Amino acid sequence: MVRLVRVDAHLMDAALAGDRALAGALGYDVAPGWATFTDALQPTRDALAANPASAAWGPRFFIAGEPPLLVGWGGFKGPPDDGVVELGYEIAESHRGRGLATAAAQAMLAEAFAAEDVTAVVAHTLPETNASNRVLEKLGFRFDGEASEDGEVVWRFVLARPASD
Repeated sequence: MVRLVRVDAHLMDAALAGDRALAGALGYDVAPGWATFTDALQPTRDALAANPASAAWGPRFFIAGEPPLLVGWGGFKGPPDDGVVELGYEIAESHRGRGLATAAAQAMLAEAFAAEDVTAVVAHTLPETNASNRVLEKLGFRFDGEASEDGEVVWRFVLARPASD
């Protein structure tokens, strides 16, 4: 339902140049409002340019539909730290309520747990009941209390590596 595209500095440059440039670089049309956390684009691009190998645990573009369309983005906020990796995601408002965030997060979980050293995945949401924490709960995350992120209070959710059969 959702295909993840690993993002490099070239794609982030295109994203910063605008939707038309991004569509050309990506090869897919771009849903208006695919990124609402636009303040994260430049620091993400700078981190990728400084360390191209960081793309493995970096951002992903979310492609859905036929014809394929960029509907959102997210990814990992760095490599595993003591076995824990953090993910985040967002979907264009015009495409919400279709299960795309759930599908994107599920695909990122599969990537995370494919790495043997990942023992848990965490995610943070605004400190209120909302669609993002409902997505996490559907995927098996459990509420783990409040945390501080960039000086703001957030809710922390955790999903431990599923037990192998």
